[in-house]
Amino acid sequence: MNLQLSLRHFSDIFKQTPQGFSADRLLNEVIYDTRNLNDGRDKVFFALQGKFRSGFDFIEPAYDQGVRVFVVDKEVSNKKIDACYFVVEDTLEALIKLAAWHRRRFDIPVVAIVGTHGKTTVKEWLGQFIKEKYQLVKSPKSYNSRQGIALSILELHFKATFSIFEVSITHPKEGVLIKSMLQPTHGAICHVGDKYNENFGSPSGKLEEYSQLFSDCAFVFYVEESNVKSRLGSSLKTKSISPKEFTAELAALNFNEDLKIKNASLALGIANYFGISISKENIEVRDVAMRLETFDGIQNSLIINDTYSLDLESLEAALQYQMAISKGKKRVVLLPQEHSLQKSELLLLLKRYVPNAFYFISETYALEASIADSVILVKGNKQSWMSKMANQLKVKHHRTKINVNLSALRNNIHHLKDLLPKKTKALVMVKANAYGTGLSKTGPYIDQLGIDYLGVAYTDEGVQLREQGVKCPILVMSPGIDDFHDCIEYLLEPAIFSLSLLDDFIKELISRKMKGFPVHLKIDTGMNRLGISPKEVPDFIDTLRSQPEIHLKGVYSHFAESDHKDMTFTQQQFDTFKECCARIQEQVSQPFLRHIANSSAILNHPETALDMVRMGIVAYGVSEHPAIVNKLIPVIEWSSQVVQLRNLKNGDAVGYNREFIATRSMTIGIIPVGYADGFGRSLSHGVGAVYIKGMKCVTVGNVCMDMIMVDVTGLEIQENEPVEIIGSQQSLMDLARQLNTIPYEVLTSLSLRVHRNYVVN
Repeated sequence: MNLQLSLRHFSDIFKQTPQGFSADRLLNEVIYDTRNLNDGRDKVFFALQGKFRSGFDFIEPAYDQGVRVFVVDKEVSNKKIDACYFVVEDTLEALIKLAAWHRRRFDIPVVAIVGTHGKTTVKEWLGQFIKEKYQLVKSPKSYNSRQGIALSILELHFKATFSIFEVSITHPKEGVLIKSMLQPTHGAICHVGDKYNENFGSPSGKLEEYSQLFSDCAFVFYVEESNVKSRLGSSLKTKSISPKEFTAELAALNFNEDLKIKNASLALGIANYFGISISKENIEVRDVAMRLETFDGIQNSLIINDTYSLDLESLEAALQYQMAISKGKKRVVLLPQEHSLQKSELLLLLKRYVPNAFYFISETYALEASIADSVILVKGNKQSWMSKMANQLKVKHHRTKINVNLSALRNNIHHLKDLLPKKTKALVMVKANAYGTGLSKTGPYIDQLGIDYLGVAYTDEGVQLREQGVKCPILVMSPGIDDFHDCIEYLLEPAIFSLSLLDDFIKELISRKMKGFPVHLKIDTGMNRLGISPKEVPDFIDTLRSQPEIHLKGVYSHFAESDHKDMTFTQQQFDTFKECCARIQEQVSQPFLRHIANSSAILNHPETALDMVRMGIVAYGVSEHPAIVNKLIPVIEWSSQVVQLRNLKNGDAVGYNREFIATRSMTIGIIPVGYADGFGRSLSHGVGAVYIKGMKCVTVGNVCMDMIMVDVTGLEIQENEPVEIIGSQQSLMDLARQLNTIPYEVLTSLSLRVHRNYVVN
């Protein structure tokens, strides 16, 4: 971003006069996240409202990094005399206003791409073609929300001669709003599916919004076979593109999937309209890189494998991610010696993010520098050998692994948050090794999202989170007397579930001369598990009022059957809980958080949200509730490999106790996963199955501690063939049904010895 805007421009846009600053002071960049900030001297900080945190809380860190100009939605109490503050009604609307003003400075083609699927792909491919003739600015990856589009518009600079923006329209009236900001000169419509239909009044509502966005466009492009024309406004100037126009080019790309063919045709057609012809001999498109893979490396390092594409945009995204997860560790960047990037721009980008070290390396390079305790970004493209380097740095594990999709976790948490009242806080449960995903990686990632609270079962889990750098409040639900020391030392908020536990904790605080330590009171409203009874609430109040050592941070309970259709008992629990909270509120002047709603209550009983909810297994992508099932993304994928193939003849026995005897000639595959990994022994004898090459392969004989044998007769496979245990063909719910249990047990039974890879899209 190189805005070259003076404070005078900001004064004109926001109709305010800056105090104590020269009106000619230049600002070059808008920021809203202090985590990636190194030098804020020429930047303006917008205190945007996030899903879980307000940017207003980060004004001080931004100031400490050199920012002196702020856009806020309320007066700042501790104003700095050398800082300037623009106070607006809504900081996001102010950002949109700034973007709209900036957009009007440019008279160049502005192509807006909409649709439910393929927007990013078409944008990236069209961008590749457009670069042949124009100086291009395009929105990064999936920056397609109102905020993302505004930030992307601010990337426009006066050397640009063409721009492409990805636009996501998910609610009514967004078409007009985004049009006023982006003012597209041309439009493009990708595949239009059913996604977001529920947010519009009619099936055609989404297309009406597209029409509003494109109402002043010179042309709107679409693929001929997509049947879009009939559903668009009749006043739009449209131009259809047929894949038949590009038969030779598509043949050279060797695409088989219908969606890829249409996406490529759309990109080629638009490029052709703007005077760019790509010959079949020179045509090439890169797969859009959408993921960063993170895994443990040698010398206690953490490896970020981003060897899918190499351009400045993806490099900056990877550098941002590296900085966000480094938690004070040394940051090292490895790049290929041979690359097509402009060296000056590349060095400028590296200077901006200030890694501790970066190296341009050849295929034969032996890494001499110490990488111990570092976060190492390995960057390259699919044609480079950098993925081989990433693999060399990887700690070697056995061939069964779990992929944890952290972006799916973020998606699920955000969709749950969207169901809550605006002021309701969210706690995400990370007990039992974060539901099998890995506490030490998953917990810090959720904290980074800005979640209000994390919840654990035991104190040692909370300690582990603090040692991994987690800053947000942590509720410990089952503390014991021996845990008080760690609760205090690591600022963990213990649940008080008995008056005797309360008394013991107060004694500990008195011995340390501490006052006002936060606690959460657990009330048993009918589950008959942990918690004080409603009759004991007056005794708790008496202790609370007389003992300054404790501060009541929250009061909570737990529903026993909030997933049942009959809500009689749930309503009874809720009424009891509200009565108890009301009694406490009458006697306690300070406010406290009331929380009783778990995952199923968020979905089935939204009225129980109160001040905070506790997100559990739904955040990890597990639910069949119609309100959210289509929005969730599974967080866990579990895979392995075939390590050996064995041909059997009639009468051959398999496995312990020879409980399977072949009755025909058959082939079995040996897979290194067993009940010690979480693939339960009850899945023996064909009860359980895995998928290989898209085919269901049932177990043969008994499941062993470390291996299973499956029937692969008739499949053309080789050793090292990939095996899906949980994934797109066999869900976590499917495996749970085979085990005759619940998904919770499957997740929490996943052995720690099964290596976890962490993926961010």
